[in-house]
Amino acid sequence: MFCPNCGKQIPNGSKFCPYCGAKITTIEEQKPLKKKKRKISLSIILIPIIAAVVVSSVLIYFNFFPRVNPEKSTNYENKGLTTLSEMANQNQLFDEKKIQEAQDYFKNAVKSDPDNISAKKNLVYTYLISDNLTEAKKEVDNILSKDSNDAFALKMKELLSEETP
Repeated sequence: MFCPNCGKQIPNGSKFCPYCGAKITTIEEQKPLKKKKRKISLSIILIPIIAAVVVSSVLIYFNFFPRVNPEKSTNYENKGLTTLSEMANQNQLFDEKKIQEAQDYFKNAVKSDPDNISAKKNLVYTYLISDNLTEAKKEVDNILSKDSNDAFALKMKELLSEETP
């Protein structure tokens, strides 16, 4: 038998080490070890949290940064043009409800594809019909920010600057 404290060999059955004086306990005298509490692994907690953050980030991204959809934009623009055409055919050029409907279609077309200059130009027309020169100017400036040489936008800017002080 060896002393657990100093490591020297001691007689079997000794209660104390004759060299260092350490108390020698036998296996039967040793206190039973307490069961260790299970610690929850950090990864068990972190994995679902990280997954939730990733999923919510993706959802937020697609909600606030919608993808450009030229086909959807074209469909909205066609609906706006159809509305304007119906207004002209029925001599309802100043029907505010129809003008607003056409504007909404053109706004949705621009929202679906911010580079749809044609929809922006049609939106300018609807603003002019409804006598909303402030919004018409904003949209003209928006067109010019995309293409500073756009003939339509340059002419509209010239006409609108003559129209308002």
